[in-house]
Amino acid sequence: MQTEATGIEEEAARHLVDDARWQLVQRIVRSRTMRRAAHLQKILLFVTETSLVDPHCVIREQDIAQRVLGRKDDFDPAYDTIVRVQMGHLRQKLQSYFDDEGVSEPLRLTLPRGSYRTIFEETLSVPVAKQEEVQVAPSSAPPLAESALAEVPPTNAERHRFSWRWATVVALVLYVVVASLFWWRSRRAITTTDSSIVGRMFPYLAKGSKVSVVLPDTSLLLIQKTFYTEIPVETYTQSTSRTDLALQAKDEQFRQLLTLLGRVRTTTLDEASVGTDFLQALTRAGLQAELRYPRDLRIRDFGQGSYILIGNQRSDPWVSLFASRSNFQYTGRPVGKSYVFHNVSPVKGEQEDYAPIEGEVESTNYADVTLTPNFTDSGYVLTIVGSDVPANEAAARFLMGDELPQELQVILKKQSLRSFELLLRGHHLHGESNDKLAIVAYRVTNR
Repeated sequence: MQTEATGIEEEAARHLVDDARWQLVQRIVRSRTMRRAAHLQKILLFVTETSLVDPHCVIREQDIAQRVLGRKDDFDPAYDTIVRVQMGHLRQKLQSYFDDEGVSEPLRLTLPRGSYRTIFEETLSVPVAKQEEVQVAPSSAPPLAESALAEVPPTNAERHRFSWRWATVVALVLYVVVASLFWWRSRRAITTTDSSIVGRMFPYLAKGSKVSVVLPDTSLLLIQKTFYTEIPVETYTQSTSRTDLALQAKDEQFRQLLTLLGRVRTTTLDEASVGTDFLQALTRAGLQAELRYPRDLRIRDFGQGSYILIGNQRSDPWVSLFASRSNFQYTGRPVGKSYVFHNVSPVKGEQEDYAPIEGEVESTNYADVTLTPNFTDSGYVLTIVGSDVPANEAAARFLMGDELPQELQVILKKQSLRSFELLLRGHHLHGESNDKLAIVAYRVTNR
């Protein structure tokens, strides 16, 4: 069944019928791997058709969200991560296909991170047994879809290929694999000698009796962006402040929506995933850890234990309690949306301000990571202050997966360390996380 226009001329799309790359995509979407993934089928067909017919066309996250997934014109990738999530699933499906059903394919298709374009590469060799399977395939295969958004019904043979006996066997195998994976992960310990950056911070975080990983309050961020204002930490825990803002809305339905936002607790999928990863890493390292939500905290809580705060002061006002200890402070005006990382004490070669740049396709963002003692020196607080959601996620992944330069590793090992700070910069396409962050500057304070 033909859906709405895909933005590509139908006549040009029909020229793809004899293209080996387009035929490969048709086999993928009809495969067992993709059989039940209708949205992934349509995304793959859309990005491939666009890539092949118009190689110079820039495929944006909004294009996929609106043309394929049915999102409205007001779709905002900063708060709706549906495209990123689906692209992650699609990459996994493609890997599964080429590891199993498509192992004999003469071409291999990939979707590199940071891009929505399909890449085709020739495989080095094709197993003989698999070649024979391709050669004897019945010629009565269903015709190729003429549009990227056409329905792709499975064949009768595919419907009956998995009998209940095979399904049972597969379920048992998966059960054993998953059980083994959980056992292995529970046995694997991340020690204080781990080479990751956050692993080197474990001794400091362990000073507190418990480590609380605090997720961002996305509802608060939406309310503040709506009214171009900021809710200070002093009034954050008072629900009346959010209610008063909602009453300023003239439209009744809009007012009800804002009131609901002031009551519900939300965070982004990416940042929730990062928080969970931190929690697992801390637990495996032998530390007592827990996930917390900003509205459940009070100022007195920061006098005991250690904390990991994810997000800037607009999504987690508690970050502002420790902002004065950072050299690169996230400041700005809500009305002008001109937030920057201000360099309080620039040294030679550094800028006075590091401003995020939001381009039409690619953006430059920053994140400040600071490790500093809590109010009573009984624990430490690790703040991850990103200019946007992708920056928060990328900075957290950087801490868990990268290594510091040798001179910084030596500094972080010193027992006299009072405070440690990194300013990170990255680039990303809209809808994708940063593939790699770079250390722009750092600061160290000793006792």
